[in-house]
Amino acid sequence: MTSASQNKTLPTSASIADFLSGLTPSRRAEAETLIALMQSISALPPVLWGPSIIGFGTKHYRYETGREGDMPQLAFSPRKASITFYFEGFDNYADQLNRLGKYKTSVGCLYINKLSDVDFAVLKEMLETSWQSQAAPQARATSIEDYVKQVPAAARPRFDQLREFVRSLLPNAEEVLSYGILGYKTDAKRGKVFISGFKDHVTIYPVPADPSLQAALKPYVHGKGSIWFSLDEPLPLDLIRKVVEALL
Repeated sequence: MTSASQNKTLPTSASIADFLSGLTPSRRAEAETLIALMQSISALPPVLWGPSIIGFGTKHYRYETGREGDMPQLAFSPRKASITFYFEGFDNYADQLNRLGKYKTSVGCLYINKLSDVDFAVLKEMLETSWQSQAAPQARATSIEDYVKQVPAAARPRFDQLREFVRSLLPNAEEVLSYGILGYKTDAKRGKVFISGFKDHVTIYPVPADPSLQAALKPYVHGKGSIWFSLDEPLPLDLIRKVVEALL
């Protein structure tokens, strides 16, 4: 029996050819192109995960919530409405997303209506980056100090500024390492505000539901859950203050 805390999408022995035969001719051709691309990146054969995900390689994950399981390192699903690509998140893909073309994202999924909507070379670059980052992952931080040391040098000044500003807004919050990033707990339950730093931006999580902030946040929101601030522009401190207040 599968535990409720485990992933229920598992690799199968089902025929990839049989699965592709059920797609429309155009979607089947796109799927075959993507299979060839991902096979060239991974040097591994495609495997059908669940009823509709084509994956390459496998990795084990475990979240702080206790949920754990296995998932492919590269994967896509050629669904009728769009092709879904599975990523580990998009914080490291700002440049590629700016060059990709027409797409949508959620927390870890990239949605493309058809391959001709995007720059195939950029998509390949993203998939290669994803594969390489999982093949040789950075050591996971085990303390706040470890995490801060792992923030890229180019981002440290802006990250330090964001960190100190959030701490000034939440003087009584406990700073913790949570989900591999910095979080701020204002009660005994869990963090309310999270921040991180990357090579070309710093991020605050999550996006508040306050409708009065949506227009101001729109230029900064990526996916459903993160707010990115470029290293090339000053931090919008007044907006960040409103975000933190809305998350409490």
